[in-house]
Amino acid sequence: MKNKVTKRSVYILTEGVTEYNYFKRISEIMGMDTDWIYSVTVEVREIIKGSKTDPINIVKEAKQSKKNYNEVWVVFDKDRERDYENEVAYKIAAKAKIQIAISSISFEHWLILHFEKCAIAFQRSDCESRSTHAAPVNCICNGNICAKTYLKQPALFPTFEKGRSLLYDDLKNRNEIAVENAAWLRKNQQPYTHIHLLNPYTDVDNLLCELLELKKVTYVSAGETIAFDDVEITILNASRNGDSVTVIIQLNNLGQLAFPINNNRPFIVIDISGDTFQYHAIEASILLPNTVQQITLNYTVNPDSQGLHFKAIASHSCFFVEI
Repeated sequence: MKNKVTKRSVYILTEGVTEYNYFKRISEIMGMDTDWIYSVTVEVREIIKGSKTDPINIVKEAKQSKKNYNEVWVVFDKDRERDYENEVAYKIAAKAKIQIAISSISFEHWLILHFEKCAIAFQRSDCESRSTHAAPVNCICNGNICAKTYLKQPALFPTFEKGRSLLYDDLKNRNEIAVENAAWLRKNQQPYTHIHLLNPYTDVDNLLCELLELKKVTYVSAGETIAFDDVEITILNASRNGDSVTVIIQLNNLGQLAFPINNNRPFIVIDISGDTFQYHAIEASILLPNTVQQITLNYTVNPDSQGLHFKAIASHSCFFVEI
C-alpha cells in the first residue's frame, strides 16, 4: 500500500549493467507516481578485481554518498574469486550502516527465483564472459554450470539477455513469487558460515520489498516463534493425512489490545500450484493482552495437492511453514 508522506531518499550503487537497469527502471516507475514514499537514485560501477571499483572500494564510494541520502544500498554478486574482498566490504558497510544486497553466485539467480525454487550452486554467471577474441567461448553447459543459460530455458526466461533495459517490466508481475522463493532459499541454505561464502544465496528481495512496500517473507520450521503484528505465533505442529491438514499454533498476545481469534484471520494453506485452502470454521474468541492460547486449524485440500505450506499474513510481513 502506498502512503502519501515525505519521501525518503535511497541511493543504490550496483556493480553491473543488468542490476543497474533493473533498479533504474524501478526508480523511473516510482518517479512517475508522487504517492511512493521513496525517491531512488541508481548508479552503476563495473567491479573489476583489484580496481578502484572492487567490492571494498565500491562500498567506500557508497559511504561518501551517505550524508546525502536517508538510505544507501550496494548491490553486487558473490563471485567465488573475491571472498576476501566481499568479507572486508561487509565489515565496512556494517560500520557505516550501509546495506548490502548480494546474490550468489550472480544476479541471475535472483531472476531465476521469479519462476521457480532453485537451489543449484552455479559456478558462474555465464560461460561467455570467459571468451576472448583469440579464444571465443560458446556456452555448452546446458545450465549446469552457469546461471544465465539455466535462466534462458524455454520454461523460464528464454528472451533474457544481460543489460536488458526493461528487465524489471518483464518480471514485475512475479515479484511476490520471487520474494517467497528467496525466503525459501535462505531457509534451505542456512548461514552456517558468513553470507558472502554461501552459494546459492540472495537477499535482493529485502531491497525490493522496502522500495515497493511488499510484505517481507520468512520461512520457519515447526517449533519456531515469529512476531505477527502484536502477537507472537509459534507453530507447534503442521501435518497432513490424505486430504486433511492440521496446523496447531500457539498465540501469545504481547500487545495492549485484545486479539480477536475468528474465522477472518489470514491463516491459509497453499500448494505448489498456487491453490489456497481456508481453515474450517472455528469458535470465535478473544485473546486478552499478556495471555497465551493454543488453537487447532483444520483444512481440507485437494487429494493431489503437492508442496503444501501454511501461510500467515500480517500487516507488513508473512511467513511460511512447510507441511
